Amino acid sequence: MGLKLFDKVFGKEFMDSVPSSVGVYEFKVEAKTIYVGKANNLRDRIRQYRNTTRKKIHKKMREIVRVATDLTFHVVESEQEALLLENQLIQELTPEFNVSGAFSFMYPALGVCYDDRVFYLCYSTDPESFDHTVFKLHGVYRSRDCTKEAYCSLVRILSVLGHREPRHRLKQFPQMPYTHISGFRQLRSELAVELSNFLNGKNRDFLRMAIELLLEKTIGKSEEGKVQEAIRSLVVFFREEANRLKKAKKKSGFEGEFLSQTERDRTFILARFAE
Repeated sequence: MGLKLFDKVFGKEFMDSVPSSVGVYEFKVEAKTIYVGKANNLRDRIRQYRNTTRKKIHKKMREIVRVATDLTFHVVESEQEALLLENQLIQELTPEFNVSGAFSFMYPALGVCYDDRVFYLCYSTDPESFDHTVFKLHGVYRSRDCTKEAYCSLVRILSVLGHREPRHRLKQFPQMPYTHISGFRQLRSELAVELSNFLNGKNRDFLRMAIELLLEKTIGKSEEGKVQEAIRSLVVFFREEANRLKKAKKKSGFEGEFLSQTERDRTFILARFAE
């Protein structure tokens, strides 16, 4: 029987050097890290790489082993330390084979601003470009799809409740990549307050208020169906993103309303192990 792929790359005696400890491992090509992972038992985890088959489920592991030239370890005291170190290394090194945690720079934020009787709403995966004294930003959230859908749903509802501003009237906000901004007139200022609470995961009073105001409007049947779908999307967003983020911040001891893209994963790891 021929040598396993792992043994051809790292040698038959390599497994003897792998500690049976909690830790983080790095597959490298020369000095460049191509994959970072964590394990409660490093030896058991690396043995899985050694014993891969040609099944589809092992495809990624086999590809990592095939291109790697080195494998190093970081032994730590606990699973929490391993997760925090794994997250840190992924953010710093952006290994090509890592997906989860490697794209924190794409986590989206939603923002609200009420100025001179105009209600502004924004969506962005580049919140660092915003003046936080103008927009009250919330997030960041994990899912771009769910958050973008929430933004579109809010635009639909607010467009019914007020009058949407054309783009040429938003000149005070320069066009930025990965960002959408909408403005609305003739909306109650209380809506901005309640929307901030909603986006921060505190409560769903914004939806209650919006529904009450929508009932006062005359809406065509086709538009009514779209508004109902928008409300359902916002209920999902509140449950899956806003409220979940609020709970994680509370458990982790994070103080403040806005969680940056680089802080989000760390906060959820700390929350997971909080008593």
